[in-house]
Amino acid sequence: MAQDAVPLSEANTYKRLREQENEPERDTEREMAQDTISHFSHPGHELVKRHHLGPTCLCDMCCEHLTGPAYGCDAGCDFAIHESCAGHSLTLSSPELHAHELALVQTHKELVCDVCAGRCAPRCFLYRCQPCDFDMHPYCARLPQTAVRSAQHPGHDLTLVLAQGSCAVCRHGVPAGGPPGWFYRCSACNVDLHVSCACGAREQGSNAGARRNNGARHDERSRVLAADHLRSRLQLQALQNAIDYVSPPDAEEQRRRN
Repeated sequence: MAQDAVPLSEANTYKRLREQENEPERDTEREMAQDTISHFSHPGHELVKRHHLGPTCLCDMCCEHLTGPAYGCDAGCDFAIHESCAGHSLTLSSPELHAHELALVQTHKELVCDVCAGRCAPRCFLYRCQPCDFDMHPYCARLPQTAVRSAQHPGHDLTLVLAQGSCAVCRHGVPAGGPPGWFYRCSACNVDLHVSCACGAREQGSNAGARRNNGARHDERSRVLAADHLRSRLQLQALQNAIDYVSPPDAEEQRRRN
């Protein structure tokens, strides 16, 4: 046997050890690959997954404060987006909110969301129906439709409706002769709440500016509060639904929630 030869049994053992040592590296490479994406909002450069601990900058898709999981440009560009924003589809069908298919577009001027009446800042992405002049925040497309609870109207479930209503919280309604707006409604009490008011994010007593559809155009602080609060509520509701799916609440827990 040549001096540099290794017995077959030792060679197999050595091979297994090398495989065990290399396996975590391969797993890490796969994880890194999943944490790097190419995205249409920033062509030419890959985006790397990051975690933002505080609202130090704005998302380049929704123009809201960037906190939590996000993707940033790997080439050093001042570009970052929420992980949730990275998952928006280029087209969206939401018959409950609009009859036509919506396209994800980047706006070049300030607009107002036709669902929550919040501001759509210039250069942010939104869903649009061009023929109908209908604009919607991407996160408004994920608004819960039924069985919604709000601290502004405790005790009863709310349902998202399109109506010529007036908000019971801010007292502002649809302008006379204007198109109907979106409200969360309590059918038992015949009470309507703006989407943002139902989330408890609108500043009470603030002087509103120009209005369109179903309520006030928020100022900058109110807009950020509404978006952050709404996103948190949606995430919490999704988490609770997942928990209930795995372990449904017993009768006592269900009674306590209601």
